[in-house]
Amino acid sequence: WLNEAAVKVFGWSREEAVGKHVSTGSKEEPWEMTVLGVFKDIAVNSPVIPVKPTIFAGKFKNMSGSDDNILLRYHSGTWDVCKKHIETLVKKEYPNAYLQLPNAEEEYDSYIKSETMLSKLLSIISLVCILISVFGLFSLVTLACEQRQKEMAIRKINGATVKEILKLFFGEYLLLLLIGAVIAFPVSYFVMKKWIEQYILQTTISAWIYFAIFIALGGIIVLCIGWRVYKASVENPVESLKRE
Repeated sequence: WLNEAAVKVFGWSREEAVGKHVSTGSKEEPWEMTVLGVFKDIAVNSPVIPVKPTIFAGKFKNMSGSDDNILLRYHSGTWDVCKKHIETLVKKEYPNAYLQLPNAEEEYDSYIKSETMLSKLLSIISLVCILISVFGLFSLVTLACEQRQKEMAIRKINGATVKEILKLFFGEYLLLLLIGAVIAFPVSYFVMKKWIEQYILQTTISAWIYFAIFIALGGIIVLCIGWRVYKASVENPVESLKRE
């Protein structure tokens, strides 16, 4: 079996590769193999290192008694059970055999350990930034309501409803959100794209992610300013004017 990287090296397509003959080994003892199929590239090194051309071949134990490697495929989440069964079987059939069971998934996780830690760190920083922004926004709205108490009172005397006052505040802050999104989204897309390009296996940055972020931020703004503005807008305008 060949991986996709090996097929590219030979200059074949996936369909052409099946049935082809590949020779390996030394000149004195060549070993000819027939390609039975092609499988997708498996990343077993650092995510920034390209997948190497690989041949998976089975062979019988030779006269010298050299050991063979066996490649096992298991369903996700069943590794511990498979490992236990294999160890029990080998211990029963070959009690003196030396068994190694390296896990490709665990090996690969060790390569992306720094990326995993970076992801957790960025998640914590993002959460802290969101909390600081929420508290800052709430304080800003509270100050604005105090400063514009007289304005809201005059609007109510002239017939403005609570809904209209809320709409006025929401419009102002959602406009600020729109301006911030126009600036931040392209910059974040450019930075993320440059960061992703260093990896061999890449994911796409979908537009729905930014749409979801915009909706979430809009919801946070509504929750932050809605209660405070509503409380200020339902207050008796006469009392507000007396304080002024």
